[in-house]
Amino acid sequence: MTSFEIFESTILTNGLTWPTVPLIWKKCIKNMNKTFLYAMVLVVALVSGITARAGAGVVVQPIDDASFSKLLSSDDNRMVLSFMAAWCGPCIDELPTLNKLHKRYKDKHLQIVGISIDLEGPGAMQPIVQKLKIDFPIYWRGEKAVERFKLNAIPMLLFVRQGRMIERLHGNRSEKFLDQKIREFLK
Repeated sequence: MTSFEIFESTILTNGLTWPTVPLIWKKCIKNMNKTFLYAMVLVVALVSGITARAGAGVVVQPIDDASFSKLLSSDDNRMVLSFMAAWCGPCIDELPTLNKLHKRYKDKHLQIVGISIDLEGPGAMQPIVQKLKIDFPIYWRGEKAVERFKLNAIPMLLFVRQGRMIERLHGNRSEKFLDQKIREFLK
């Protein structure tokens, strides 16, 4: 398999599960020089129409272990964690739906929080967040999130109440389905 084929299968293939990505990614890096790798990421981003816009409100920020634990353990919190990556087509497709649900339920004490697992850091997800005008917070946790939550596929939604995981949903779901799940979760 050529370096480009490894890269293409990693970045462009939907439905790729998380455990295989780091292995393929490491092969890519070994087989390519960094300049070529960055150029390929840029080409994929441009072809996909992912462009940065000035003035976007949400900035993807790294979050440390202590802050992340505090976010999850609030006594009165009801939260939906959305695990995502910039290379995951279904994750990106789900973001507008999650944004609508965030707007609909934020005044009903539901937090929707995105967690980027991109190996490249918070900058990988930022152009997508800007393009889609996402209003809910998105943090970068990288591999730490994969390990802590034993992620084996994305997109994945975790429903968390008072620091305890209530439900785990794999895959991109319809707005109608997620709306029903959220209404049940808020009861």
